[in-house]
Amino acid sequence: MIIDSRYLLKIITLFFFNSYGLFGTEENASKLPEIIKVKEGVYQFGSVVINRKMNSLSIPAVSNQVNGLVEYGIVHENGKIHESLFRTKVRPQIFHTSLLLLKAKPVSTFFDNLWSDDPKLIDYSKNCFEISVFWEINGTKFENKIEKLSVNQIRKGNVEKKSFIFTGSRMVEGTFLAESSGSILAIYADDTAILNNSDYDSTNDDVWIANEREMPPLELPVTIRFNLPMVLD
Repeated sequence: MIIDSRYLLKIITLFFFNSYGLFGTEENASKLPEIIKVKEGVYQFGSVVINRKMNSLSIPAVSNQVNGLVEYGIVHENGKIHESLFRTKVRPQIFHTSLLLLKAKPVSTFFDNLWSDDPKLIDYSKNCFEISVFWEINGTKFENKIEKLSVNQIRKGNVEKKSFIFTGSRMVEGTFLAESSGSILAIYADDTAILNNSDYDSTNDDVWIANEREMPPLELPVTIRFNLPMVLD
């Protein structure tokens, strides 16, 4: 079953194009895939599975880097794959729109505070996503939280539990920067990425390394599920 195209166009225009200045026209909306209803409350939007009942979405990805310095958790396959734990074929625009369809609201003040002369220690816990990675090896299923897949080599620990928040990417002269950079989830702060790390060391680009003990094997297909917070500012 396919959702009525006129209804789909209104949703996408309202939540994405009008909100982010991406030329809110039918021509732009037609470039996005149709949303297909899989079952009650579950929809397929390109390769993204949106579960309205669970307030979550899932994407396919591939284990991209299991050791060395990393700055990203997830990038598009045309993005900075040499710095990311996972890569995906899902376009950032589709991912971002999927979050908006679930009525997620970005923490718009995150970078204003982070890059200010006197940044404040802010509790973002109610805005944090729960992000899980699933994979299978020889019939055995594995699951891990994405925070456990990178390590701060200075303090010898993982990203703090549930630290990733929806910041939204920036728009510059009509260009949605996440789409051009390919940045979806950043461990090292990046205002072109859609999700960012709110851990206090997110401004340090040379401390985060892939956690080889916890990562799935290199080049292994995975599914990444994003459970949205119940309350968003």
